[in-house]
Amino acid sequence: MKSVLIRILFSFLVCCVSMNCLAAPAEESGELRAEAAQWRQEKRLIDMHVHVNSTEVHLARAVRILDKAGIGTGVNLSGGTVTSKRNVPSEFARGKALADRLFPGRFLYYMNLDYAGWEDEGFSEQAVRQVEEGFRLGAAGLKEFKRLGLSLKDKDGKLLKIDDPKLDPVWNRCGELGLPVSIHVADPKAFWEPYQASNERWTELKDHPNWWFGDPEKYPSRESLLEALDRVISRHPKTTFVCVHFANNSEDLDWVDRSLDRHPNMMADLAARIPEIGRQDPERVRQLFVKHQDRILFATDFQVYERLTLGSGGKGRPPTAEDAAAFFEKHWRWLETEDRDFEHMTPIQGDWKISGIGLPTSVLRKIYFENARRLLERSL
Repeated sequence: MKSVLIRILFSFLVCCVSMNCLAAPAEESGELRAEAAQWRQEKRLIDMHVHVNSTEVHLARAVRILDKAGIGTGVNLSGGTVTSKRNVPSEFARGKALADRLFPGRFLYYMNLDYAGWEDEGFSEQAVRQVEEGFRLGAAGLKEFKRLGLSLKDKDGKLLKIDDPKLDPVWNRCGELGLPVSIHVADPKAFWEPYQASNERWTELKDHPNWWFGDPEKYPSRESLLEALDRVISRHPKTTFVCVHFANNSEDLDWVDRSLDRHPNMMADLAARIPEIGRQDPERVRQLFVKHQDRILFATDFQVYERLTLGSGGKGRPPTAEDAAAFFEKHWRWLETEDRDFEHMTPIQGDWKISGIGLPTSVLRKIYFENARRLLERSL
């Protein structure tokens, strides 16, 4: 009789654990959410991926939204180029000076490379001088958009390659100066699938037809772009590459896992990809985040121009400040709870639901701000 009772009790405990119905995890979850809320109240969080137009109006609007969300620092990846003419300060210099004057400490600025001299024999040296000037002006890093491999062309109409040797001196100099490189290549798999209503990203693609890359006569394959990026990261082990949008391949967790294992100089930001990551097995995602907790960075792709963009947008009703608050709150819900099957933060990106991964406090601290502080120590 005693052994039967023991078996029944054991079965009950196993059931409770599997269903997450014991009181302790709920209490721990409540404590975690309270601590994370305190971090936001103190504005300790760093958003590693925002795009804000460098005007007083747009910077002020961004700060109001970031204040409400509890974000202390936004890393503006659209800082502009450092090239200037006739002794007029560069786009980067003007933008950074304005942000520093109006909202000191709230924004870090990344520089962007000017490809105007690509055909010049000395382009590599010119580009390195741009990096050095950006460093002198206080750039926190270099952002490269997905234009490499997809839109920038040479004089013969051929697409510039991600791993073109002419860019090696740029990546190398960034490493020497301690400037991280946030780099975007490729896009979701659906952007290479047929351009038709059955495409799962049709709502987004029909509003952005230039985001469709499914014509092999015009564009390289998605896989070839990822392979080119892999070669660049391998060739420059002393340069830190923040591969944006969850390593540019958020739909393939095994690929992300292998890439982070293979490249100690690679990091991944979360910008605009939680809808894709969150539709996958939450326990698998959680394990990946715990394993690579030192290499993942909180980021949203929050944008403020004439129109507010929350991860992605289209031609519908412009988002409001209230929409932005809900957008950030769903990030917290996904990272901090084990809630299941709720609407994700950017509906235009796909008609599906996501499930939270309930990360431990020690991991959340790293993703929310400690990893970014370590990466950007020179600038913070």
